[in-house]
Amino acid sequence: MTKKSNKGLSSKTKRILLIGGGSLVILGGILAYVGYTNFITANINPAIKKDTYIFIKTGSNFEDVKKMLVEKNILLSASSFDFASSLLGYKTNIHPGRYLVRPHSNNKNLIRLLKSGIQVPYKLSFAGVHSKYDLAGKISQQLETDSSAIIKVIDNSVFQNKYYLDTSNVLTFFIADSTAFYYTTNTQQFMDDMKKISDNFWNEENRSKAKSLGLSQAQVSILASIIEKETSKDSEKPMVAGLYINRLKKKGWKLEADPTVIFALGDFTKQRVYNIDLEVNSPYNTYKYEGLPPGPICIPSASSITAVLNYTHHDYMYMCAKEDFSGFHNFAKTLAEHKLNAKRYYAELKRRNIH
Repeated sequence: MTKKSNKGLSSKTKRILLIGGGSLVILGGILAYVGYTNFITANINPAIKKDTYIFIKTGSNFEDVKKMLVEKNILLSASSFDFASSLLGYKTNIHPGRYLVRPHSNNKNLIRLLKSGIQVPYKLSFAGVHSKYDLAGKISQQLETDSSAIIKVIDNSVFQNKYYLDTSNVLTFFIADSTAFYYTTNTQQFMDDMKKISDNFWNEENRSKAKSLGLSQAQVSILASIIEKETSKDSEKPMVAGLYINRLKKKGWKLEADPTVIFALGDFTKQRVYNIDLEVNSPYNTYKYEGLPPGPICIPSASSITAVLNYTHHDYMYMCAKEDFSGFHNFAKTLAEHKLNAKRYYAELKRRNIH
């Protein structure tokens, strides 16, 4: 009787184990499916074929991030991103910044990236901007800083006096460098970094070179701003700098730099300067007034400032764009040579029907 009872119990236990095991398999399958669909499968819109940058503003919460991803059509499923974020602890771990989202990414990889706070920095581009408003606009497009806050600092007399600048030459404080900045950089951090760049550039050696030219640091930057607009060829910049230094040193000579006339006119779309343009009455018109203009006509790159400090010593007094339109210039020592260079250039303009 005992054996029969034991056999009945063993059979029941097996059924229970079998049912339980089957349930675990089903449950495991469900969990595997949930895990696969919410964590492993791609959740980036397949229409996104290339790396894409997203921006999370300071003070954003999870709903702000999700809304941004939905509005930019980044996600295939917002609900799966929401679910995965809850399990992975992202909802309470938001980091502002600029992030690189790759095509075919899944929730796990995306959330891991956003939780890490690892931003992709910008290499700020503002070489050649003409005014403080252009500068502030450029910076606010690339960093989480307000353009009006930058203008406020630049216009502040305490700031200007601290660096021996004034309203006309205050932009010489800035050097367009290749330094990387994070999106979350605020105005104070940006200005502090600009000061570090300036201090690093204006070391004892470069200050000594400026002094030997008889120019202040601001004046070097003003001349460099003209070089910046005259040529985009770094290899040619020391030659162009040498020409303008020759003109500065020669009594009775004016710089006669076309980019300063364009700045005076305020029409930065102009490709050519005509005789009528030379009549504009402005201290920036170097055809009318000797010496350097009162301020920079743009923010120069470090390469243009370096070109001034390390200018090529030569006897050239004239230059004209090369007729091959390579972006380089023909240089001349005499007016007769210059006229021949100009004749070839204008003939090519006419041949190409460029007015």
